[in-house]
Amino acid sequence: MSIKRALLNTALVLVTVGTLAACGQDSEENNVEDSLSSAGETIEQTIDNAGEALNNAGNEAHDTMDDTMSDAGNAVEDACEEVKEGVDATDTDC
Repeated sequence: MSIKRALLNTALVLVTVGTLAACGQDSEENNVEDSLSSAGETIEQTIDNAGEALNNAGNEAHDTMDDTMSDAGNAVEDACEEVKEGVDATDTDC
């Protein structure tokens, strides 16, 4: 989140500098302000998209780990039950 904040602050500074530079100039030369504002919006959208992608990747990793742990638990349980059956245990549940 600090990267997002730093980039947004940088974009704000660029917009402010562009605005100050454009003050007092003809309207045709105010394209600098518009360009910097557009760049700031693009940066913000890019950061939001990156954050969403990271969040999705984290969720997928969690789901994969959860499935792997369930599979491992089931394998241990199956092995335990096979051992108990092999020694003719009265209770084969694990």
